Amino acid sequence: MSSGNVSAEKVVDVKSAAATQVRGVSEGTKDASSSEFKRDFRFWMIFVALCCCTLLSALDLGGIGTAGPTIVHALNGSDFTWVASAYALAAAAFIPLSGNVSQMLGRRIVILGGIVIFAVGSAVCGSAHNLAVLIVGRAIQGVGAGAIQALSSIIITDLVPLRERGVYAGVTGLIWTTGSATGPFIAGGLSQHATWRWLFYLNLPLSGLALLVVGTFLHLKKPEGSVWNKLAKVDWVGNVLVMASTCSCMIALTFGGIRFPWSSAKVLAPLIVGIFGFAITLFYEAKWPKNPVIPLRVLSNRTSSAGYVATFVQGMVTLGVGFYLPTWFQAVKGATPVLSGVYFLPLAATISPSAIVQGIIVSKTGYYRTVNLFGWCITLLGVGLLVSLKHSTSIGLVVLYQLFMGVGMGFLYSTTFPVLAPLPLSDNGAAVAFITFLRQFSQAWGVAIGGTILQNALKSRIPTSVLGQEGVQQSGQIAYAIVPLISGLGDPLKDQVQQAFVDSFRRVWIAFTACSAVGTLSLFVMKNYPLKKTVDGKWGINRDRKSAKVDQCASAKVVEQANGEKEKEKQAV
Repeated sequence: MSSGNVSAEKVVDVKSAAATQVRGVSEGTKDASSSEFKRDFRFWMIFVALCCCTLLSALDLGGIGTAGPTIVHALNGSDFTWVASAYALAAAAFIPLSGNVSQMLGRRIVILGGIVIFAVGSAVCGSAHNLAVLIVGRAIQGVGAGAIQALSSIIITDLVPLRERGVYAGVTGLIWTTGSATGPFIAGGLSQHATWRWLFYLNLPLSGLALLVVGTFLHLKKPEGSVWNKLAKVDWVGNVLVMASTCSCMIALTFGGIRFPWSSAKVLAPLIVGIFGFAITLFYEAKWPKNPVIPLRVLSNRTSSAGYVATFVQGMVTLGVGFYLPTWFQAVKGATPVLSGVYFLPLAATISPSAIVQGIIVSKTGYYRTVNLFGWCITLLGVGLLVSLKHSTSIGLVVLYQLFMGVGMGFLYSTTFPVLAPLPLSDNGAAVAFITFLRQFSQAWGVAIGGTILQNALKSRIPTSVLGQEGVQQSGQIAYAIVPLISGLGDPLKDQVQQAFVDSFRRVWIAFTACSAVGTLSLFVMKNYPLKKTVDGKWGINRDRKSAKVDQCASAKVVEQANGEKEKEKQAV
């Protein structure tokens, strides 16, 4: 063998070794973060930070409904609709953008930005001296809350393997339920004994705490490159289309059957424009953007698609039942607002513990499809039993029905598993952002559908002597206008009105039972994919940035040595 051939083989061997080492460095870094799920101090502090963010959003959302009448009266307003809707609309519209931007800039800066924006919105709300400024502040809060909700879910996805994620999702769900449940009591106390403004000002120290913990411990990996180059990669056109379509649909859902009839052009026009806008968005996303806000590949798998449908239906049923069941207690059982909240506790208090239990079961067995089936069947049973409710039904029996629903709805936290199990780890961020968006969006549909059915049913059943009372016909929400009047009605008329509510609510429960059946049927499209025990090495905790640089320098030196050997051999030849 000639010296030239020997030298050439040496160069090839050295280059091969260099390439192997370079691959080992890059893949080793990925495998280290993929195969090892470390529950060290930094991980737990990051998880605590995410729980703080979740609590921050839940307290505000839970308290605004209780303080609403006080706020409207203090600001001399007449319409509270937009105070709640501006928040929900902005949150839903900005969730996809938050996920898309975090894919380019990294998770940390987006969630920190969300906390700051939420705090700014809280300050605007607290200092508002008229309803218009309050609505603007609520919209700003919604933008921040959308980023917080999306990034909290995405970061947990980055840090925790899918096989073990259910437990952590259940814990954050418990935090959310706790915040939503205590928010009304805090808001009521502040409104009665201090001022409603502290409902919003209280968010400022909580936001500061969240900023401190997140800023201190949340050091995650992020894409390389300049900020401007990364911003240029964001799918701005797709995000604008999603936001415009979402806003259009949400406006229709906010006003439909409340301020304007569903047959009104003021409702149908934005609804049609919004649905058509989503169709245009999907067409655009399939053709042009390199980094689409909604990659169609996350929708192409039938198991994932069925999971999205189940997620949407779950949001409709969970919030729809939770929204209207307390009203049933007030209208049919004559409960006060506080007592109706107490009667509703069995459902609210059962969901989160059940979610934690389902997470443990899935992490131990890996059979998410079976857990989903159990959740949907129990939910279908519980919601279906509501159809049998009568004026004479005991509170104890209603509590039992709520326990069924609470367990079932808690187990439905596993709807994320069929979405993510078939997808590659690299699509986790986009898929989770879309799941979060669907949950927010579906809740508006659940409330709107239930409200429309209830409104139309009551119009044909409530005696004309009650409908004709001052303030009832003028109200866009007949149910809420009549409920305060029931206790003052005479016995025959009172019984007729309460029976009208029983019959009207039965139609609402039938609709949500049908939705639960759709969720159950989605299981027959799903497959049981193995749940991944790794995470995407591109993201996760940046535990040792210095060692990564050392590895890169070592790899560069090996390549440089290989190139030097090649030059020497060329000169020798």
